[in-house]
Amino acid sequence: MYYLLVLTTIVRFADLIYLLTRDALNLPIAVLLVTTAMVIYGIVLAVKKVLGNVRFKQLTTFYLVQSAMIVFNLAFVAVAWPLKIGFFEIIAIGTFLDLFVNAVVLYLGTRQLRSGYVTVQQRF
Repeated sequence: MYYLLVLTTIVRFADLIYLLTRDALNLPIAVLLVTTAMVIYGIVLAVKKVLGNVRFKQLTTFYLVQSAMIVFNLAFVAVAWPLKIGFFEIIAIGTFLDLFVNAVVLYLGTRQLRSGYVTVQQRF
């Protein structure tokens, strides 16, 4: 879960830098602000993992908030901003595949957490 968090944060951060340095900005400011907030949240969790420990609840919260962000971005762009979207805009907005991946990661993470297997060592 942590490595996917780092990967999505890096990709979205690089995409935001590219979109902001490009001459023509095709996305509304609200979408850019929400995506920037998610990138900052991902960076905070990544730094927190390097410095100490990140709890499963914090990772779960990240994926739930990221899913909500994707739903907001898709709805906002579909309703309020009819535009021509390119590859880099799709990365910033998110897709239904991102929602599916987040749901699978959350399901597998909670399933692993609840499994409760105990390893017992034998002493001779």
